[in-house]
Amino acid sequence: MAQRKRALEGSVRENPIGSGRWQGRLPRRLDEHRRPLPETHATPAEARRALNAAIADLDRGQAQRPSGKPGDKVRRMSHVITEYIDDRAHDGLDPIATNTIRDYEELLKNVISHPHANIADAAVRLIDAPALDTWVRRMRDQGFSQHRVKKAFALVRASLAWEVRQGRLLTNPAREVRRVTTKTGRSRRAVADPVLLPSWKELALLASHPARAEDRLLILTMAWAGLRWSEAVGLSVTDVWSDRPRLSVRRVFTWSAKNKEWIVEEVKGGNSAVVPLPTPLWTALRALADSRLITDDMFGDLLFRPTRFGHGLRPTVTIHHSDWTKRVWYPARRAAGLAGNPRLPELDPRRRAVKIKDLRAYAASVVVDSGGTMYEAAALLRHADVQTTNRYYARAQSEKSQDPVRAAFRTNLTLTLDERIDALWTAWFSAHADEVRDLLA
Repeated sequence: MAQRKRALEGSVRENPIGSGRWQGRLPRRLDEHRRPLPETHATPAEARRALNAAIADLDRGQAQRPSGKPGDKVRRMSHVITEYIDDRAHDGLDPIATNTIRDYEELLKNVISHPHANIADAAVRLIDAPALDTWVRRMRDQGFSQHRVKKAFALVRASLAWEVRQGRLLTNPAREVRRVTTKTGRSRRAVADPVLLPSWKELALLASHPARAEDRLLILTMAWAGLRWSEAVGLSVTDVWSDRPRLSVRRVFTWSAKNKEWIVEEVKGGNSAVVPLPTPLWTALRALADSRLITDDMFGDLLFRPTRFGHGLRPTVTIHHSDWTKRVWYPARRAAGLAGNPRLPELDPRRRAVKIKDLRAYAASVVVDSGGTMYEAAALLRHADVQTTNRYYARAQSEKSQDPVRAAFRTNLTLTLDERIDALWTAWFSAHADEVRDLLA
């Protein structure tokens, strides 16, 4: 019995009529609008062979199925990135933070859409690995730092991966871009160690300089508990435990420029934690918490409260970073001799001025001096990647030999963690009694 011939899919027609050129049209199961193929052929047989090959490629997943209506606007990279940011912002399980949205939008505006290194206006279907490689080189030619280039490329790569998951792109061309580094290039990018660990005396001078007791407590809390600025100023009075020297780190306040309002978010990476405190510091924080009057509004339970209030587009609710930095931090670091010294060697971290974030490095030294491991330091600093902690931990170990008083301290590992931290506080307090005499007053 003769086999039944397979029905032909799609159609072949003369286009334009009377031209002698033939063109294939996709079947409806592959394209509801039955778009024609871009090429025309001299005979119907050639057009049919080209159509059959196109159908086979689409069925095997080796070609991207047409999407959208004929005549729609070209889908550009800027559209993909904007939709990707919006999709991540409204993710029901794991939405990105408001500050991350702000950073992504800034990258799209100032880096990805740069007039002389612009890939935002490129049609997504035309972007391939060579085009991305050329774009990366142009960004470097425009003077963007290595860090900015890496962040911009990461955003483009993630957006293209999202486009693939949405079924609008066959493969992610960014996966084929490989950056080759050389010893010369790495040495050119070598800069001073980004971690500046204050010594025992420097921390004593930093913390004792502010006139207000609350400002002194804020510096000590960031140093001994390893808090980021946003975590410290977002602490609630209930975050200071009432029965033991512990501190809960669970929230930050973030300004949403889009909605023109303050919102409460989880801490960076969602890594809420409970961190230990020296008993004297905990006692002072507990006294501050007990003195606070709690109100029913969103910010009525803040532990550290602003003394100056701004109005207008961004009203002040937590301590304003720029204002506090100018009034408290800059004078304190000058008093501690940490305002930076350009005469120091190129790779000496004290060549630059100490930053508020550097206080987290001191928390790593607390772990080292109390006999803890790098993994315990990662838990205290709440790093998602232990390799990030390694910079702080390694600096804490290397700086120990440069601080004679700190190097002389010996940990009794038979004590509990709380007892070891208290012993470390006592040693630090006693070594610099003149500087810290009225520290917690």
